[in-house]
Amino acid sequence: MNTDTHSSNQSSPDSARSPRSLWSLAAYRNWFIADTSDVFAVSLRTFVIPLIGLALSGSTFVSGLLVTVESAIGLVLMSIGGAIADRHDRRRLMILLGLVGMCLSLATTVLLAADMMDTMMFALFVVLFAVMNGLLGPSNDAMLKSIVPMERFAKAQAIREARESCVELSGGAIGGLLYRIAGWFPFLAATVLYLIAALTALMLPKKTSPTPEPEPEDASSANQQGDEQPTAPSFLTQFVEGWQWTLTRRTILAAIVQGAVINVACYGSIIGVQIMLAAQGTDAALIGLVGTATGVAALIGSLAAGWLVDHIPTGRLIILTFAVFTLAMIPLLFTDSYGVIVACMSVASLLFPALNAGELGFIYGRTPDHMQGRVSTVFETTIGVPGALTPALVGWLLQAPGLGFRAVMLLVVACAGLGLLLACVTSTRNIPLPAQWEQIEL
Repeated sequence: MNTDTHSSNQSSPDSARSPRSLWSLAAYRNWFIADTSDVFAVSLRTFVIPLIGLALSGSTFVSGLLVTVESAIGLVLMSIGGAIADRHDRRRLMILLGLVGMCLSLATTVLLAADMMDTMMFALFVVLFAVMNGLLGPSNDAMLKSIVPMERFAKAQAIREARESCVELSGGAIGGLLYRIAGWFPFLAATVLYLIAALTALMLPKKTSPTPEPEPEDASSANQQGDEQPTAPSFLTQFVEGWQWTLTRRTILAAIVQGAVINVACYGSIIGVQIMLAAQGTDAALIGLVGTATGVAALIGSLAAGWLVDHIPTGRLIILTFAVFTLAMIPLLFTDSYGVIVACMSVASLLFPALNAGELGFIYGRTPDHMQGRVSTVFETTIGVPGALTPALVGWLLQAPGLGFRAVMLLVVACAGLGLLLACVTSTRNIPLPAQWEQIEL
């Protein structure tokens, strides 16, 4: 055991100098700044798309449809982006993501500020942003496993959850305030954020292309063949391999099914509240404060996530999270009061950081490095596509005479209850504490 640690430290000097703190790794710091800038830019854009869509078109259905278009296209392309991230230099892909995001955000800013944007043109930009996120976004996630030692990957995942909570906490409020100043202001802020992401990605280590781990038989074959170089697999082969590997892991498949159902409930509640409040003429800053309240709850949950994951088996934590979410949504079947909405959405967000730290930490921690990009994107795509289609359905339900918001919440509660049932009967319920993760097969 000591010998392995010594040899690992020799090959990874940064890890040797900083056995405890991830922040002492320069590569991690630069990755974190780049990834956070990208996540914050996406948060601002996600917040204002339905608001600008509603302002340009005057239709709640079109507003929801724009959110669906961005989410669905991004998720469908994400699995291709994962294969790209596993074949090409992840640093260059992150730089390209920052540059493309900056150009698109700047163009959107100029057109909105000049009052030259209409619904169809805005929809085109939404599509371009979705293509960018789908093809280049997975490089950020895949890069993390390339620069963080395996023994600290769970810690890095927990830090990401805290970061996500902080972005959620501030993203809605800042987005609402910026939108209140001018509809184009959030895109101007996104332009600056993407520039920061590109500059910090430039400072990442240059050699970040993943090296496939050879199978035992490949190693022996290489010894017999001498200096012969193995032929690199084709893009299509790697793409198909990613889907096959992911969907043949029983626990990942169970997590995908229940996650897809819960995502419909989550998207339905978030977008339903946002569009409903906007259609009622609620101030954009107040709409943003709903996100701030849920962000505060998620931040509190993320601070407790480490303790919860260490003391409650991950399978039970998943069940507990879904149960709390379901119960929190029930009051919204009977009221659309702003105060009740804030309270219910906040309670619903409390345990998701712990669930993500546990479930995603287990799945990605047990996934080989050379499969990270493909597995994470297949996982996110399959979970996200049903949720991505939800905003259009929500926009249509909000127009239903006599039902409106209640119809949306009926959908949310039904899906939340089904997700809870699946968590109780599928193999994810058997995921143990992190100390036993290595003994459990995916």
